[in-house]
Amino acid sequence: MTPVSIPSDQDLPEAAITLAAELLEKATRSQRWSEKSQARQMARLMNDMEGKAFTFAMADQVFRAPTASREAKRFRDLIEEYGEPAYLPLAARIAMRMGAIASVVVPEVVMPLVAGKMRSESAAVILPAEEDKLRKHLAARRKAGMRMNLNQLGEAVLGEEEAGRRLAANLARLGEPDIDYISVKISAIFSQIHLVAWQETLAEIKHRLRLLYRAAMANPKPKFVNLDMEEYRDLRLTCDAFREVLDEEEFKNHEAGIVLQAYLPDAWPVQRELNGWARRRVDSGGAGIKIRIVKGANLAMEKVDAEIHDWPLAPYGTKAEVDANFKRMLHEGCRPENARVVRLGVASHNLFDIAYGLLLRKREGVEARVEFEMLEGMANHQARVVRDAADGLLLYAPVVKREDFHSAIAYLVRRLDENTSPENFLHDLFGMEFGDGGWENQKSRFLTACDGIRSTSSGPRRVQDRNTEIRPVRPLDLPFHNEPDTDWSLPHNVSWIQSHVRSAGFGRPGVDAPFVPLQIAGGFVEGAARVPASDPSQPDVKIYEHALASREQIELALATAVAARSSWRQSGFEARAGLLAKAAAVLASRRGEAIAAMVADAGKSVMEADAEFSEAIDFADYYARSFSEEWFDGSSFEPLGTVLITPPWNFPFAIPCGGVLAALVAGNTVILKPAPETVLTAWVMVNALWDAGIPREVLQFVPCPDDETGRALVTDPRIGAVVLTGAYETARMFLGWKPGLRLFAETSGKNALIVTAAADSDLAIKDLVKSAFGHAGQKCSAASLAILEAEIYDDPAFLRQLKDAAESLRVGGTGHFGSIVTPVIREPGAELLKALTTLDEGEEWLLEPRMVDGNPCLWSPGIKLGVTPESWFRRTECFGPVLGLVRADDLNDAIRIQNDSDFALTGGIHSLDPAEVERWKERVEVGNAYINRPITGAIVQRQPFGGWKRSCFGPGAKAGGPNYAAQFGTWRNQGLPTRRLAASESIRELRECFVEAGADAGELAAAAESDAHWLAAEFLKDHDPSGLSCEANVFRYRPFGRVLVRASAEMDMTSLGRVLLAAVASGAEVDLSVPEDYPLSGWKRAFTREAEARLCDRMAIERYGVIRAPGASESLIEAAVAAGSRLVANAPVLNGRIEMLPYFREQAVSETLHRHGAVVVRGHGI
Repeated sequence: MTPVSIPSDQDLPEAAITLAAELLEKATRSQRWSEKSQARQMARLMNDMEGKAFTFAMADQVFRAPTASREAKRFRDLIEEYGEPAYLPLAARIAMRMGAIASVVVPEVVMPLVAGKMRSESAAVILPAEEDKLRKHLAARRKAGMRMNLNQLGEAVLGEEEAGRRLAANLARLGEPDIDYISVKISAIFSQIHLVAWQETLAEIKHRLRLLYRAAMANPKPKFVNLDMEEYRDLRLTCDAFREVLDEEEFKNHEAGIVLQAYLPDAWPVQRELNGWARRRVDSGGAGIKIRIVKGANLAMEKVDAEIHDWPLAPYGTKAEVDANFKRMLHEGCRPENARVVRLGVASHNLFDIAYGLLLRKREGVEARVEFEMLEGMANHQARVVRDAADGLLLYAPVVKREDFHSAIAYLVRRLDENTSPENFLHDLFGMEFGDGGWENQKSRFLTACDGIRSTSSGPRRVQDRNTEIRPVRPLDLPFHNEPDTDWSLPHNVSWIQSHVRSAGFGRPGVDAPFVPLQIAGGFVEGAARVPASDPSQPDVKIYEHALASREQIELALATAVAARSSWRQSGFEARAGLLAKAAAVLASRRGEAIAAMVADAGKSVMEADAEFSEAIDFADYYARSFSEEWFDGSSFEPLGTVLITPPWNFPFAIPCGGVLAALVAGNTVILKPAPETVLTAWVMVNALWDAGIPREVLQFVPCPDDETGRALVTDPRIGAVVLTGAYETARMFLGWKPGLRLFAETSGKNALIVTAAADSDLAIKDLVKSAFGHAGQKCSAASLAILEAEIYDDPAFLRQLKDAAESLRVGGTGHFGSIVTPVIREPGAELLKALTTLDEGEEWLLEPRMVDGNPCLWSPGIKLGVTPESWFRRTECFGPVLGLVRADDLNDAIRIQNDSDFALTGGIHSLDPAEVERWKERVEVGNAYINRPITGAIVQRQPFGGWKRSCFGPGAKAGGPNYAAQFGTWRNQGLPTRRLAASESIRELRECFVEAGADAGELAAAAESDAHWLAAEFLKDHDPSGLSCEANVFRYRPFGRVLVRASAEMDMTSLGRVLLAAVASGAEVDLSVPEDYPLSGWKRAFTREAEARLCDRMAIERYGVIRAPGASESLIEAAVAAGSRLVANAPVLNGRIEMLPYFREQAVSETLHRHGAVVVRGHGI
């Protein structure tokens, strides 16, 4: 190789380019025929986007299915969708087509051959873990002058059983004489990393790290353990564990390594910290360390994490910054004072960077302390040249057993994505020649990065600090934006919440239990009684007392609410919206206090409470923007008067906050009757709203007993509406007390997640466990059922992984920050206790629950096998940490089982087959539908929340959705709407029939054209206002299949015509019922003349989804309640945005759009 002079920093880039050209020329000259053939194929792949998408999907989807027939089906589907990849040789394309044809008949023969081909194609980059094959490869590499760094792959680490297996496998590797270097991530040896439980998590990681270091030290031949990095969240944990263990006397003289990712702006400062620590360690007689610098291979998932949580992107935003930081870290590592104590591993395939590093280490005189590293099997001809130039080379290689090959899919996908990314060196490498377009492109990028070494910023991009942040009031002219949850990867945020929870002191000896009063007529008052409240984590300990209102105090609250109506209504939408925007800012300042209250009062974990608190802020900001001009197009609004909010205990902060604020912004006065179990949490919430400027007379706080006193409040005629989130039986009870009650209720759910044989089973298990056992299964959206396609249900590996994942969850009181399964709100009642302790015929425990620590409220997760579609557990909402598994013959059977329920709140599917997903989306009957993600955790605007069937009473508008606040009032006509579109011919004909019968032509024309406008603009299109790239969140309307329109005796032709125009335009099947002597003319379709009594009898049998009956009588309302039908009795309006709402059910469909971070667009690949 041509000698070069020692360059200065200024001359180093040009000298590196010269050396890189020489390296490329030597590599090209030494390239073998097989390597050239592979390079030509890879070069073709770079320009074959359909082929890339096929290869991505093939690696990711085909070999996950548990049977050859299902593998074959997906294989054929992909060929049908994408065609044979053009980048493959003709013979390979023909073989692929012939294999697809043969797979119809003999899938059990064809698919093992296809899988074998996939393994052989990837064998260069993923080594076989079988001893003989691995030993042979290692010997060949040693003979070639290359060392190996092995990363043991296996099943996804979802539980501690698999983590233990992975740890044991790594310990075994350290005992093998042919292996001297391994890499391991902390997430591969510990499944329960919990950032809020920082110290407990750190202690467990350190324990397992000690085992690895001891094994490395115990061998006569020195062994090296390198700590890998992947997720940003693991950066500080990994560094802390690494330093703290190596600081222990036992490991003082042991050398170990750690990876830093140059795509993180944090990396250079962390490198400098480690260098300083290593100097102190060596100067005190200890061993040095090694730092391996890489560009970073988890960028795609970091982008997803940032977008989903609305956090800043942790890595740099541009490739130029990453490359500049990489070179800056090279300089830092090559400084002699650092190289003395820290060996440097330079991991790159970029020949410019390698040349730069070779020259830099030579200039600094640290060749012996800086080594170069590359990926096994990637550009072997370059690897040989770099080995010669660097006097050695370390190759990084994942190893996997044949039966675990599917576990290497994520690695393959990342490598494929990395190789084909246009900015990466490897994208241009295949076929690169000196001076061609690829060379010049990469040279230009290299020089740009060199120019940025000193100017590129450093330090964390994620800097959220709950200790100091002040959230401003967001101007109402700005669009809605979700509130970010707390970033627990930042240690100061962990310290912040731990301090809040501990300083609250609830139930601590010597700390007086606080008292929560009533707030009536602007004053804080005692009630008729004081009631003690306890923490579910310590049910025998009183943590506060709260007042209960008397009948007289309720009367005063009602009189106050009525008296305050006029001034509050007259304050105007803009002023009220301004108060909600201010409330969002005030709420944000109370996050720590509110989380501490929820932890003690509701038994919530910190993370669950934090997400709920963000939702409350979102409600304030979202409802402040609810009443846009479209609602007032020819219509006016009158508030309902006084609204009673009766929230649940499972979401004790966000749900009451949302109900209160929606009612308030609409101009109503509000009485909040908090859930008896969580009065303290609601108290914290309302105090924030009062402090934001909402008058106390307008929002009153009235805990009262659930007896005749509570009934009197619910049924009082001065209550314009009741908002309930609770059990179906409670809603029925309220309506039994007062059938004409205007009730907005989100009620029960018996929610199921379908897992098909086309699912990513690792992801499905992860999401199922989160959905079933988060908040101890007490979310109304929780997955209490998993409907498994037969191949999955019968797969022992799936059941073993599911059991491991659930069994590994930390069960404990909320005083332990690492608890995932926290206590249920009270000692289990009859139904939950039965679910936790008994089995029906044919059922058995996959995982049997148990009471923990003698606390009757604290139970470990339970999983039942053998649950049938007809069983008691399938039909009963139990509200606890119990999951039932149901076996389905196929997807159609699974959908039938899922839909065969009285409830329809949430539901989900896990499948990577687009055809299966589309079939499910069209047929599923739930209000919130989730695809390849958990079925809990609805976020305002992204996934407005609310169900169908018995999961909903009242108008049906979803909380956190565009129609929710508008239902808190009565709409009336005020002129003709102006947003109009030509109506269809059939609607025009219908309109003319009513005009001929005497209806107002102008009004019906305006109504029909308003309907047409809103059908096109709102009701017949999908809406995704959040616009995330990694997740689709579609809000859509689904028409009711059959509706009934009932005319009253007093109804004129204009009103009836207006109602029927909207009903018919919605696409529903419309039945018309009129009184026996109603003078109907002009209606040319079938209708029924009948007395109201006969109609009431018929409604119980025919079960209409919606009954549109302006001015309905009390008996008709009672019959609709009894039949479970939604009855809409308000007068018709001409504005189609309002009048058409009753004929549609709202549905939110949330679908994960990425695989391992790479966004997949159906029909277009990645």
